[in-house]
Formats: sequence, C-alpha cells, structure tokens
Amino acid sequence: MTNRYKNKYTIHEVDIYNLFQLFWFGDVMVNIVILTHGMFGEELFKASEMIVGKQDRVEILSIQDGSSVHDIATQLEAIITVNGQYGNIIFTDMFGGSPSNISIGFLDSGKCEVVSGVNLPMLIKVFSLRNNSDLSVHELALKTAKAGNDSIKVAGEILHKDISDSK
Repeated sequence: MTNRYKNKYTIHEVDIYNLFQLFWFGDVMVNIVILTHGMFGEELFKASEMIVGKQDRVEILSIQDGSSVHDIATQLEAIITVNGQYGNIIFTDMFGGSPSNISIGFLDSGKCEVVSGVNLPMLIKVFSLRNNSDLSVHELALKTAKAGNDSIKVAGEILHKDISDSK
C-alpha cells in the first residue's frame, strides 16, 4: 500500500481508473491520503481499521530517511490526479514538517484539503463521514479536525474537575 504510484497517469488512464472506482466501489467517496514521517501513517491506518473495519480509497505515503521530497511529491500528485474527481483529504503528522509542506502545494479549493496533526479519532471520524455526499471536502476536513482536537485531553484535569465537582 505504501508508495504504490510510481509513474504519472495519462488523462485517459485517470478516466478509466475513475470509471473502475465507480463500478467497483459503487458509492463515490472522498479519497484519503496519509502522508507522515516514518511508518506512523501506516500504523495509524492499521489501528483505525481495527476499529472501523476495512477502508477503501486510502493511500499511505511515508517519508523515510533518504526519501526524495521530489519523488514523494510526484507520487502524491499521481494519487491526487487519479482521485481528483471525488476529492482528496491529505492527513499529515505535523504542520510545518516535510509531509505538510509537500501537501500544501496540492491545496485546491473544494477538491483537495490538508489536515495536519493526524490522530486516531480524526481517521475514525473521516471514515464514518466520507460517504456523506452532503459534505464538501472542506466541511469534511473541518469536522475531522474538530474530532481530532476534541479528543485531546489531559486526564488529570478531567479527574480533578470530577473530584472537585463531587465535593
């Protein structure tokens, strides 16, 4: 699954691929790309599938020691081109890092959005909502980011609040 797009597709190949996707998967859904340092994205995706089940239309790119930024950008471009008709959300591990910087070059209003700081609750949310045709790519990205932000807790703060509220 990692880095499977080695060459650019021609327009004709993209059209054939999109028709195949529509025939094979039926419902058209937003494509998800997870682009992170190391194997973080791969492992995060595996964990999400343990919770929500198998997911289609997900691509994972990993930046390893010695990876060429140009090669990763070329692979990302191929993925986005192939799935551009239905929209893409690219999840990166941290804003300002190489994955995020590469991805920002592909921002396209209504077609491609980038969400940084990917975590498990974000992936669970996006997988549960991406079949909803009422949501734009941007709205889906916003709901996903909110789920990720809302999931970040300091357990001690919650427990101390609960203890002081019960007194």
